[in-house]
Amino acid sequence: MNVQGVRSLRSVGLVSAALAVVCLFAVPCTFAQAWLPGKGTFGMSLMYSDELNLYHYLPNGEEADAGHTRSDTVGLSLGFSPTDRLLLTASIPYVMTRYWGDRPHPGEIDNGDEHGSWTDLRVSAHYQLLREPFALAPYIAFVTPVTDYPTLGHAAPGRGLNETWLGFGIGKSLAQWIPRTYVQGRYNYAFVEEIADVAHDHSNVDLEIGYFINRQWAVRALCFMRFAHGGVDVPMRPSNPLYPYHDQLAATSYTNLGLGASYSPMQNLSFYLTGLQSVRGKNGHKVDQSLTFGMSYGFSTLRERVEDIRP
Repeated sequence: MNVQGVRSLRSVGLVSAALAVVCLFAVPCTFAQAWLPGKGTFGMSLMYSDELNLYHYLPNGEEADAGHTRSDTVGLSLGFSPTDRLLLTASIPYVMTRYWGDRPHPGEIDNGDEHGSWTDLRVSAHYQLLREPFALAPYIAFVTPVTDYPTLGHAAPGRGLNETWLGFGIGKSLAQWIPRTYVQGRYNYAFVEEIADVAHDHSNVDLEIGYFINRQWAVRALCFMRFAHGGVDVPMRPSNPLYPYHDQLAATSYTNLGLGASYSPMQNLSFYLTGLQSVRGKNGHKVDQSLTFGMSYGFSTLRERVEDIRP
């Protein structure tokens, strides 16, 4: 990636180039991954997330108080680009959860204490199919649990299932209409491991619009949507034979909206903050408050210098 003598984001091409740098130096912040970084680029990110769930969504979308949960997550993400068109990533979180309320599930996970576990490893491969007239990057990802963590309970840290994701990131610079602005999105379909012969795949749609305020600051608006394809409605009576698996099989859908900001004191270092809240959902926890703070660092393993292209 050789971009020299550039000091402005006023053109379409320059915003696209800036995003190619940002996409790896702030991997968790730029969720959609429509623009991939150049050959030899390595990036890593460390994040902390705090999520509060006060209510549950019922199958009809109404809210119910079944107790409260708080989840604290520390995550590590790594990325490397062996070519100008290929990006490989890996990420793993450590999740700490606690439930308090009068409707606990059986077992220790909902006993009111905090419980922590490594959960699911995710690895992915992204390919830059197009850069103009818009960015398009198909990808495949694999998700697999790395520990035998609890999956039944309000405070269960995950579903403990193998998944295969097929999807793409798509993005477009809006610089010719709105200087320093871009929009991008992601779609994937998740093929999820079946339990008790019940299919419960899901798909995800993420949308992001961002604006570079200056050389150091950027802001973005975020939307995350999930759609269930199969699964079961929850809550479920304990007498139901699927009860031991109902948290794994729940037909969860939601729409979460949020805002984010990032600060880059230098080209290859970025700090970011995002906040999310649920606006609708079914068969799952409502996100009443979610705050994520992180730090990303990236560098090129090649000798060529990547010129700073922020304004």
